[in-house]
Amino acid sequence: MVDLTTYEKINEDIKFTEEETVELLKLSEKEILVLILSELKKITENTDKK
Repeated sequence: MVDLTTYEKINEDIKFTEEETVELLKLSEKEILVLILSELKKITENTDKK
């Protein structure tokens, strides 16, 4: 079973400034997917270390 508190913590950590949001909206779908996958990889690596 997935620990939902992990997702709550991740959600709290994801905060964007207005400027960052504008930049994110300019990205293509492929660029967004690459960003998401790279962040998931970082999160997984950090979780595995604990």
